[in-house]
Amino acid sequence: MSERMKQMKNNVLLVLTALIWGCSFVAQSVGMDYVGPFTFNAVRCLIGAAVLIPVILFMDKSARKSGLTDEEMKSRRGDTKTLVTGGICCGLALGIASSLQQWGILFTTVGKAGFITAMYIVLVPIFGIFLGKKVRLLIWFCVALAVAGLYFLCMNETFRLNTGDFLVILCAVCFSVHILVIDHFSPKVDGVRLSAIQFLVAGIACGIPMLIWEH
Repeated sequence: MSERMKQMKNNVLLVLTALIWGCSFVAQSVGMDYVGPFTFNAVRCLIGAAVLIPVILFMDKSARKSGLTDEEMKSRRGDTKTLVTGGICCGLALGIASSLQQWGILFTTVGKAGFITAMYIVLVPIFGIFLGKKVRLLIWFCVALAVAGLYFLCMNETFRLNTGDFLVILCAVCFSVHILVIDHFSPKVDGVRLSAIQFLVAGIACGIPMLIWEH
């Protein structure tokens, strides 16, 4: 596959991801009519982990058929300790961010929740400054646009954010941390296994308060 075709494929996958991610806000809003935020997140994360198990088995089977040795497959998976540590860190960040988002949707509109959550796109490079990464001038321009959009969407005549908006802003911050944690661990381990552990940990993290506070 040529470099151009690979880039086009990646762009299509990202557009598809954005489409699915955007549609999920409607499902999240409707879901809140029937279950609590922790229940919703616990169930969907555990389902995500369960769905990835056969994917992992299929990928391992395909790798063996392609002639990879056990040593080569182990090398692709990465160090087990790093994989588990990364999965736990990613899962906790995802669980906290998703819970704040789901809780915030109770008090704000789906459109506002989607926009505010998407602010992690500009928050990630800003937080990256503290990790020694450079931020281009274009990013600061995007930050200004995002803040302006946030103002027009969320501010009312009293110049105050409502509870839902504030919770989703915290969610965007947590998702920014989540992305940075993924960026740190994903090059070192198998991404699908990392995702499976992440979803399992997030599901358990949301399941505990679900059992305590929700019906």
